[in-house]
Amino acid sequence: MKTKILIVDDHPAIRTTMADVMINEGFEVHVAECGKQAIELYSEDTFNFVLMDMQMKDMKGVDVFRKMLKLERKQANFVFISAFSAPELENEAYELGCMAFLQKPIRVERVIDLIRSKSRKSVLVFLENEELLQNVTEELKKECFSIDSVTKFDQALIKLRQINYNYVIVDEDSPGIEQDRIENTLKVTKSESHFITINEDESPALVISRIHSSDYSKYLI
Repeated sequence: MKTKILIVDDHPAIRTTMADVMINEGFEVHVAECGKQAIELYSEDTFNFVLMDMQMKDMKGVDVFRKMLKLERKQANFVFISAFSAPELENEAYELGCMAFLQKPIRVERVIDLIRSKSRKSVLVFLENEELLQNVTEELKKECFSIDSVTKFDQALIKLRQINYNYVIVDEDSPGIEQDRIENTLKVTKSESHFITINEDESPALVISRIHSSDYSKYLI
């Protein structure tokens, strides 16, 4: 069965471009030109993903999202797209449970990666030590994880605000203030990410065992 996507945007060119690319990727695509039409389509069908413009003429995307969540049905994964920086709306969208919040102009390839990665466990690796980063990444690839890797703290925060990862891996020796800000970001976005540490004196393979241990711990009372 094809992955079914609803694209909601009041700009005709954006709707058409995104729809064409998604169709070429093998997805089943439906489009809505306003919030009201999106709610009608969503109430009549079941979608795997909704790609939603945040600012539309008839209502804000987050208001559409809220109305959709009230419908008694299996909910889709929501990705918001905004032309403006809107921290309050972004926080509200995450509080309601959106999957990601992206700013225009966006790379459609990035959206496709988000959709495809949802079927695999995702990991953000934030390690300034490039050798350790490479070795940890190689271990994760053996387990077929969907991997994002960064070496800069600001890059890590941006990623964490956009994507709800299954795991976040950081250097145990990184400054405490950085670890605190990462953990605070996870709390603000209501992420369920497991926070995992490693350092350059340890075997990169320990990352895998710690991931498995974190998965096991959620079943313990």
